[in-house]
This record gives sequence, structure tokens and C-alpha cells, in this order.
Amino acid sequence: MVAVAVPRYIAAFLCVLSMEIIPGLPNDVAFECLIRISFDQFPKAASVSRAWNAVIKQPEFHRRREVSGLTRPVIVMAQSMDGLIKSNLFKVYRLTLFEPVKRRWRNFPPIPEMVEGMPVFCGVAGIGPELVVIGGCDPVTCRVQNSVFIYDFISATWRRGADMPGEDRLFFGCATSEEDGTVVVAGGHNGDNMSLKSTLAYDVARDTWTTLPDMSIERNECRCVFHRGKFHILGGYNMDTQEDSKQPVETLDLVTRQWRIINDTVTDYAIISAQATYVEIDGVIYTIKGRREMVALEDATWVFVSRVPNNTSRVAYVTGWQGKMMVIIENAENGRAKRAYVLELKTKKWTKVKIPSEFRGYVESGCCIHI
Repeated sequence: MVAVAVPRYIAAFLCVLSMEIIPGLPNDVAFECLIRISFDQFPKAASVSRAWNAVIKQPEFHRRREVSGLTRPVIVMAQSMDGLIKSNLFKVYRLTLFEPVKRRWRNFPPIPEMVEGMPVFCGVAGIGPELVVIGGCDPVTCRVQNSVFIYDFISATWRRGADMPGEDRLFFGCATSEEDGTVVVAGGHNGDNMSLKSTLAYDVARDTWTTLPDMSIERNECRCVFHRGKFHILGGYNMDTQEDSKQPVETLDLVTRQWRIINDTVTDYAIISAQATYVEIDGVIYTIKGRREMVALEDATWVFVSRVPNNTSRVAYVTGWQGKMMVIIENAENGRAKRAYVLELKTKKWTKVKIPSEFRGYVESGCCIHI
């Protein structure tokens, strides 16, 4: 008989299930009960017993939640706090959380080391039940920092990650590959205001950084998204020329470590602001062109999808989850979040989302996590 190697996480999970999870219940039934608890109850549930804590921390626990359709979207945003300024340049930022299913807004636990406020212009990404905050500027000194902070939704605690290596980097793009637990950082500009074409990969579980091949061109304020297993770079501009309308879409295969340009021609829909936000939903990349037109990337061509209702201001942020997209509109005069809408992609029906006054700050960055 040939011995079959059992992956470490499965072996650990089998060991966990050898313990009694809930007295009086078979472990498979008890497990089905646990995967149905709400994500905001993870810390309390993990503190009930060693068995519960061990089960909730296993990757298989979260995989089963997802397969069973029990995960819920959670949107985390870096938002400015109205009226608070720590320097002559920067407002004070905080993390806020929005639960689309419950339509509930609330403050996110602050980073203990950042008592003066969130890093300004930081990157925000989600990996499984964890949130990663990368880089940005110190809100008081304005100094660029390459710090990494990770929030664990299971333990409701922050921890410090390995600093982003290399030269100072600001206004970079970043996106997450859920398949291998990697955050890829690309472009931006350095301390000499020179646009960059370098890329890095951060393995959250191993807390390690890897240098990836350079893009073909320098891109400041580029936007990134993983699409069909590949890392996509869209938009951005070179600080020397300030041109952003002729940048091709580039993709990076993390397995072969090869870049490829997927469109080198400019169409009307490709001329989208460097500050546009791109999001992948159900295998399709979407963004907003101009003030109202939602477009999708199909076969290297941007096609019209829908129009954002009653919008004469700039779209500040776009995100999405299965079958739905959320758009936050900002006030043209002060940059504050003015209103929000959720689009049902199948029916093209828009629904207005109420934003409480205390959560109307400018949205600098954000991500949607499924927990």
C-alpha cells in the first residue's frame, strides 16, 4: 500500500475533531453549529474553550463556511475624520466597517501603534479572516513609512508584520490573491518623486516579502486587481509626463512570473481616470468611467453596463461581492462621502444606502472581505 501524505492543515484539523467540541453532540453536528456563528462573534466563541478556539482557527473552518454559503461581505475603508487635522497637509484617518447585509456602519478597532491616526495613503487588503494595512504616511510627521499591520478577525487583535522592503513607496497599487494568501504591491513613486515599475509580493501567513519582475512602464497611482488568477495593473501615470490615458493593461502570472500586455490600443472606454477604482465581481472587472457610466472589461474591450443614478459628483470608491456592486459618491466641494448605492448586477437595479453623518469622511482606500 502506498502511503499518502496528508497536508499539514488537514492533519491539524483531524486532530482538532478528535476533541469533543460540544458535550453531548457528535462532532460533525457541533462543527455545523460553529460555522454558522457571525464573524463578529468569533473572538467570544474562540474564548469559550480550547476546542472551539482550535476549530475556529483552522483554515478548513473558513473553507466550509464559504462552501456552505455562510460567509458575509464586510467592507473596510480608510476614511477621513471631519474637522481633525494633524499637520498642515493631512487629515486624520480611521478605519470604518460596513456590513452590506445588515446595512450597519461602525468604527474599526484602531491600530495600537498608530495613536495619532491611520497612515495616510496606505494600502488596505483582505486575506481570509485578516485585514492587511500597508505603508502610507505618518499623519503628524508626513514621513513615508513601509510598515505592515495585520488585523485578525478571529482574535480581534492587531499584530505587526514585516516592513515592506526597498525604497520608500507611496501611491502604489495593491491587490490580494486569495488562492495563495498573497498581497501584491506595484508601482507608486519614491522619495524623489520618481514613478516606479517595481512590484513586490507579501505572503501574509509566512510574513515574508518577495521581489517580483518589473512592469514594462512606470506607474504612479495605478490600480490593481486579481482577475482569473492573474494580477492586473490598470491606469496610473508617469510623473514626468503626467499622462494617464494611454497606459495599457498589464497582467502578471505569479506562477511563471511573466508580465503580458493585454491591450495596447486606446478606446473611448479605456480612457478612464488614473484615480478610478477597479473591482472584480464573479470573474468580471468593473469600473466607473467619468461621473456615471459603469463599464466592464470583456475581451480586452470596455463595454457599457449601467449608469449610477442621480450622480453629478465624482465616484469616490467602488467595491463589490457576489452579484452586487457598491458605489460611494463624494461631494465635489469638500470630498466627503455624499451618498452610496448598491447595484444588483443581474437585474441592473440600484438601491440607495444610507450613510450616517459620522461615516461621511473621504474614502482613501478600502477592500471587501468575505468572512
